[in-house]
Amino acid sequence: MENSTITTELIAEKMISDLLERWPETAVLFKKHNMACVGCAVAPFYSVDDAITIYSLQRDEFLAELMLLIRE
Repeated sequence: MENSTITTELIAEKMISDLLERWPETAVLFKKHNMACVGCAVAPFYSVDDAITIYSLQRDEFLAELMLLIRE
């Protein structure tokens, strides 16, 4: 999948471990928000949307930040 065809909704639905495997540079954002997702045993079972909810983040802002990292 090319970076230009990625949408925020596709990213939101991705499992965290899949996202980190495909775009390891996104780990910085999880760490910035003090999220334990990087290296977490349940990352293969939680979507980005799940993590946003668990950590009570602003969905649109977090996804926008992810998209910036992915498109670089």
